[in-house]
Amino acid sequence: MKDEKFIERIHIEKDVVPLYQRIQNDTAPIYIWGIGALANNLPAYCRAHSINVQGFFVDTGKNTDFFQGLPVYELNELIEKYSSFSVIIGHSNYEDGLKRLEGIPNIGNVYFLTSLCYEIYHPIANEFMKREEEAVNCIFADLQDDLSRECLCSYFEARINDNARYMFPYYKKGTTYWINDIFELTCDELLLDVGACVGDAILSFADSVSGQYKGIIAAEPDEQNFSKLRANMIKRGVDNVIFRQECLYDQDGYVYFEGEKERGGICGDTGRGRSCPAITIDSLCRELAVEQSLSIIKINFPFSVPEILWGARGILQKTKPKIIIRAGFDEKVLLASYRAIKEINPQYCIHLRYTLGIPQGLTLFAV
Repeated sequence: MKDEKFIERIHIEKDVVPLYQRIQNDTAPIYIWGIGALANNLPAYCRAHSINVQGFFVDTGKNTDFFQGLPVYELNELIEKYSSFSVIIGHSNYEDGLKRLEGIPNIGNVYFLTSLCYEIYHPIANEFMKREEEAVNCIFADLQDDLSRECLCSYFEARINDNARYMFPYYKKGTTYWINDIFELTCDELLLDVGACVGDAILSFADSVSGQYKGIIAAEPDEQNFSKLRANMIKRGVDNVIFRQECLYDQDGYVYFEGEKERGGICGDTGRGRSCPAITIDSLCRELAVEQSLSIIKINFPFSVPEILWGARGILQKTKPKIIIRAGFDEKVLLASYRAIKEINPQYCIHLRYTLGIPQGLTLFAV
């Protein structure tokens, strides 16, 4: 497979109808399954495409009557209410969700959005594939194993054809940032979490090493997220954490940060963002005297990943910490992040895995 050209390997359907148009044409009542972080993004997608969603539902035991201004039901309530309704899956394992809904006669169509965060709603365009053919062929050939290449192909197939089912065979449930077939964690890890949000990944990291680690640095610029992050660490008893309410970037000083909750990111001076302190990873490591001990950099930001990496070029060249990047948000950032890593330190070996059962769960590991 490694000798194949990527562009010749992937399957591109003819006359693809974007998923939002298929949902628009659905005459059945439409409900979103889930009221967690992923479902939180779905009402914006539906409003952007004039999709009339009736509400949300959970399997059992709902703890709220409304979410995002829409009513929340239990699944059994909808089964009793409708002879037929359609579902948009709003949690992070599409294949498992489909299996759980199969066999329920009241459920008509089941939809899986291929991209829904950060307002990246449209399929990958043919123009992008033509323009970036050489770059995609390059990363395809350079990936370390066949599974990585299958993940890359299935991601592009899902996004080009607006059909998430292409990635189903390549997500192995239980694969996470920390538990995978690429590296094993030790009790000497010092983690830098860039875009820590409310700390879910940190809690998972602490659990994965049974609380035995050297230290954690949690960087999160959003004020609400930062407050919840600290509270969650205290609640769970996760200690030896350094908190930084800053943007990690390719310069020290200030940048403009726009958005809130899980939709935030560095932006230009558009008048909509707010000024936020920024620091490079290299500067942060010098300040904290961890240049030699930093062992993992995890990045979960949509658009500023290459800049964050260039701000870490000293560390990446000298000590080569493991890098974990949630790379499925945007195909342009995926390619740019790969280029940045290989330009900074060509010795890095690149792997791809799905750490969530959705296309945007594609994750880049550099070791």
